[in-house]
Amino acid sequence: PMTFEEVLSDNDSEDEVDDDIADLEDRRMLDDFLDVTKDEKHIMHMWNSFVRKQSILADSHIPWACEAFSQHHGEQLLQNSALLWGWRFFMIKLWNHSLLDARTLDTCNTILDGIKNESSDPRKR
Repeated sequence: PMTFEEVLSDNDSEDEVDDDIADLEDRRMLDDFLDVTKDEKHIMHMWNSFVRKQSILADSHIPWACEAFSQHHGEQLLQNSALLWGWRFFMIKLWNHSLLDARTLDTCNTILDGIKNESSDPRKR
């Protein structure tokens, strides 16, 4: 509920993005693709949602976003090999379009390897 002061203020929230609605619209749009697997749609949705929530607006933000995405979703990616390969394939596509350099691609894979090693280390459990 809004306070009386908020109701009378000049603030307008029309331009704010509702993440739940944006996620629903993204899933609906991705469902229209017929030549894409369920796992490919899932990785696309994860990326779209992450980019929107992190306000990734410029091509120069892509390397940081890939590293942060690998860290943030690493455990989930490692639990599903199709998602992991979808993520790696997507990073290669970014590299092919000169949006990601080889060093960042390697860093992302190193992040994932580190998460994998941490989860397999019995002392960390």
